[in-house]
Formats: sequence, structure tokens, C-alpha cells
Amino acid sequence: MLGIRSTHITPQRCVRTHVAASPTRSLMPARRTTTSPMPPRKPPQERSRLEQQVIDIVSSAKGRAKLSPDQLEELVSAVDVLEQMGGTPAPTKDAALDGKWKLLFTSSPGTNSPIQRTFTGVESFSIFQEVSLQEDEEARVNNCVDFGPKVGFLRVEAQASIESRPLPGFTPRAGSGESFFGGLLGKSSTEPPARPNSRIDFQFDKAAFYFRFLPFSIPYPVPFRILGDERKGWLDVTYMSEDRMFRLSRGNKGTLFILQKDVPLKDRLLDALSQNTDDDKVMSLLTTLVKENPTSAPARSPKAGGTWRLIWSQQSSDASPLQKWGSKQAKSYQVINEDGSLRNIVDLGSWLRLTALATCEPASATRTTVSISQAGLMFGEGKWDKPWFFQLSGPRQTKDGEPEPPGWVEWLYLDDDLRVTQGSKGSLFVHRREQDS
Repeated sequence: MLGIRSTHITPQRCVRTHVAASPTRSLMPARRTTTSPMPPRKPPQERSRLEQQVIDIVSSAKGRAKLSPDQLEELVSAVDVLEQMGGTPAPTKDAALDGKWKLLFTSSPGTNSPIQRTFTGVESFSIFQEVSLQEDEEARVNNCVDFGPKVGFLRVEAQASIESRPLPGFTPRAGSGESFFGGLLGKSSTEPPARPNSRIDFQFDKAAFYFRFLPFSIPYPVPFRILGDERKGWLDVTYMSEDRMFRLSRGNKGTLFILQKDVPLKDRLLDALSQNTDDDKVMSLLTTLVKENPTSAPARSPKAGGTWRLIWSQQSSDASPLQKWGSKQAKSYQVINEDGSLRNIVDLGSWLRLTALATCEPASATRTTVSISQAGLMFGEGKWDKPWFFQLSGPRQTKDGEPEPPGWVEWLYLDDDLRVTQGSKGSLFVHRREQDS
């Protein structure tokens, strides 16, 4: 990964959770009852670690339902622990469940329908679930198969019914479906939900193909209305993360679905930072974000210049005490000018600023060298015509009195208003662009 020290941001190997997995390594849930006591809640850091472990496992798989035996064992263990936790309480009453979710992984228990197995088994298709339980006139849950930007998509739509918003006249599915042409459409479970306000009952009512090269839609060739009970099903939300970006669901035919909210990664990172999310989760998002760096030569890009505000950092043990202190302040900036001058500023109030002056220049497409000339306290900047500067240090020197070699900054991600960099001593920084002043 570009310029990132493995000890800082490269994801670590998944650690197996020490929970006994099924001897058959099955992803089918154990028998659940509504009277089972809730397990003690684990610390947020542990939940985030397990969520990321699940994401890492399914991301490294060769397909949405293709895992090695070791991967499957790790996944079973992590999913089991998360489902015991339950995550967000009463998820079907939570407005954050609404939205578009991307399917990351689905199991194939053998009881799901041939149609479901066909579409989820094609890796070139992206599959999404659109959930709308709270806002629209009618609660709905739709499944979409995206065939690509040049082709189009299939949308299979269903009316939804939940405890807090039952569908008028709707009767939930009761039968297993084994008598319907020998279970052609799969075998359905009659198990009750594990927790209140966690189940979405649904009935399919319409579906169509929407091809971008046609001005009309093509109806899906399944007559839902004559299928009776077979067009009905349910989906349990067995776990939803505290940030409402990750969830586990189980269908009435035993399938496990692992989904992630379809929100741009950058927006997810900024949201996590605004909520003071633990560093492990931030690091996980950063690890993925830097792979999507849109600027090919950030150190030489005009976008690198301007005023940047520090919004998050992870300081290495080798960082200077002054840098560690400054990074924790609410108003910490870096200004990069066109003439190659650079200034770090910690705003301590309307009259006082801690500042460091430096020069910088690109050393490569992704690296900028930085030579600090002096640091000190600035009084009255922006208030007086000639502010007073009290120098605290000059150019850095080695123990032998020689000029210290310049430091450097590696540009890991840069767009119009966000940058991620790593310093020569290993510290990581996330900045947002400010209006120049």
C-alpha cells in the first residue's frame, strides 16, 4: 500500500474469536428463543473489531458465498458473537435502517430458492437492498441486482410489515413451502423472531428489468399474486452496528446476509470522526480510503496547496512532544503556499498562536520534504500591523551540530477538500481544507 508503514495502517491479520464454531462449520443460526436472556454488552472496541473482522473475511473471499474452511470457521465465530450481542436494539423501529444496503456476502444453506442462488452467485453483479420502513406512504423492502452502468438493473419489490407499522390485511407466512412443487422455491422456517422489533415480514408484489438502452421496463416473469403464501417471507435483523453502517440479517429460508450501508467511504470516515469513533474503526476506514486515492501525483498537485485543518491524527512514539500536544488542540492548521513556504499553526485564542515556519518541496510524486526553520509564539497576528514573535527554537541540528536532514510527508490520499498524510516518524494525519485566511 502506497507509502504506509505496515505497523500503522495496513490491516492486521484477522484474529480468531475464541467462540466454539459449529462442528460442521455451518452458518445456520442456532435455535433461538424469545425468552433467552440478552448477553452482556461488549465494549465498543470489541464490537468494532468483530465487525471489521467479518468485513475483512468476506472481502478476501473469492466470491459472495465462497470461503475456505479456515475463513468459514473465523466467520462463523465472529458472526455468532455479534448476533449474541444483538447490536442496535429494536432495529426495525430505527430510522437509520432505512436506506440502500450493499450485499457483501450471502450463505447458501440449500434451503434458499434457485432464483436467489442464481443472482447472488454471479460475482459480476452488485446486489443491493432498499429498505423504506419509516418515511414513505407504504413500508417496502426491495432487492436490486445491478448488471452494470451500461446494462441496467432488476428490482424485485415487496410490501413490508413490522411490529410498529403492520401492513393492513397482511398475514405473515405460516407454512414451510415443502408442499409447493416439492419445495421448488425453497424451505421456509417457522421460527419466531429472537427479539422484539427485529423482523421484517414481506410479500413480493412486483418486479421488472430496467435496461438503460430501452425506454420501457420488462416485467419479471414470475406471477407473484398467484403464488399465495410462497410470495411471502421474513427477514430478521440479527445485528446492526452502533453507527448503523453494518448489519447481519437472516432470511426465512436460512440464508445469512452480510450488508453494509451504501454510503461513500469518505462520508463514512467523516461521520466516524465527527462521532469520536474509536481509532481502530477510523484506521480501518483509512486503510480502505487510501486505496481509492483519486490524485495520481499528490505531492506535485496544485490541490496540495492551501489552508488545511487537522481533524484527526495518530501520533507515533517518536513524534516530538510539541507535535503531540499541538495535534490535540481544537484549532490546528497547516498552510502550504505556492512559493514553497509552509506554516504549522496552533490557534490558542484570538491573540496567541503557536507557529512553526518551514520550506517544502516535492521529492517524488507522493512525497514532500519539509525543513523547519523556526518555531515560536505569535502575539497579535491579525490584530496588530506588526505582531510580536517570540522564538522558541531554530533550525534543528544533530548531536554533532550538523543541520538535521529534512523530514518528509507521504501523501496517501488527496482530493479537493480532504487529505491523508504520514510523517517521516510514522504519525498519521487527516486534514480538511479550510477557506484561506
